[in-house]
Amino acid sequence: MNTEKNYNSPFQDNGDSINIREEIDKYLQYWKYFLLSIFFVLGVAFLYLRYTTPVYNAEATIMIKDNKNSGISAELAAFEDLGIIGGGSANNPENEVEIIKSRKIVGYVVDSLGLKTIYYRKARVKTSEIYKEVPIKIELKASIEENIDTLFTVKVLDSKTFDLLTEDGDKVYSGTFGKELSNNTLVQKISKTFFFDITDFEESDEVLIRIAKRDEVIDEYRKAINVNPIDKNSSVLKLSLQNAVVKKAEDVLDEVIKQYNYDAIQDKNQVSQKTKVFIDERLVKIGNDLALIQNKVTEYKDKNNITGLSREGEL
Repeated sequence: MNTEKNYNSPFQDNGDSINIREEIDKYLQYWKYFLLSIFFVLGVAFLYLRYTTPVYNAEATIMIKDNKNSGISAELAAFEDLGIIGGGSANNPENEVEIIKSRKIVGYVVDSLGLKTIYYRKARVKTSEIYKEVPIKIELKASIEENIDTLFTVKVLDSKTFDLLTEDGDKVYSGTFGKELSNNTLVQKISKTFFFDITDFEESDEVLIRIAKRDEVIDEYRKAINVNPIDKNSSVLKLSLQNAVVKKAEDVLDEVIKQYNYDAIQDKNQVSQKTKVFIDERLVKIGNDLALIQNKVTEYKDKNNITGLSREGEL
C-alpha cells in the first residue's frame, strides 16, 4: 500500500493567488490624490516649523561648598560651645535650592536684566520676542513704574517719528524719538537704540511692548527655574530654564548664579564683621574686668599693709 503525501508549494496556483500588478493598478488611478496629500503634509509641516515658536532649554550647574570644612563656620566653631553660634550653619542642597529660588535672588535678576519689559517684533503671521538687539527703548514715568501692567504698540512711521497704539490698535499719541511725551501719563520717552539703524527696520514696522508688574515677573521665573541636585548625595545643583529665546534663558541662569554667589559673599562678610565686633567687645570687657581686679588687689594690699610682703620675706 503506497501512501502519497501532497505538499502544496507556495508558488502553486490554487485559484487564490494574488496578482500584484492588478492590485497596484487599483491604486495607481488615484496617484494625483496621493501626490496632493504628500505636498499638503509637507506644506503643513513647513508652516508649523516656520511659524511655531521653538522653546529652548538652558542648563547650568553650581557647587555648594560645605561650611563645616571651610570658610567662616570653621573659624567660628569654637563659639558653638558658648551658645553664641548655632550648629546648623552648614549648607545643604535642600536649603540652597530654596535660597536660589527665593524672591530676593530672583528679584535681583529681574531688576538687573530688566525682565519687566519685553519687546516683540510684530509680523503678519508670527510675533517674535526681541532680546538684547532692541531697536527702541522705552522709559516710563517714575511714579508708576513699579505697579504698571500694560501692553501697547509702537508703530514706526519713519526714522524720527512714531505712533503709540493701544493693545486694540487705537492711536493714542504721536511723538518723536528721543523727546519726552509731555501729554502722556504712562510713557516718559521713547528713544532709538544702536540697533535701530543696523536692523531691517522699515516704515510701518511695529514693536509690541509688554510691561508687567515686578512681583508677577518674579513669580513667573520662580516657577520656571528648576533647581535639583545632580544625585542624592551630591553637593552640585543643576539649574534649568526653558524659554523661546535661548540667549535670554542663559543670561537668566548666569545672573541667578552671580547673584547667589554675591549674596553668599555678603552674608559671610556680614557674619565676619559682626564676629569681629563681638570679639572686640569681649576683649574690652575682659580688659576692664582685669583692670578692676588688679585695682582691688592693690587696694587690699594697701589696706592690710602687705605691699612689700615678698621682699620682707627675703630679708
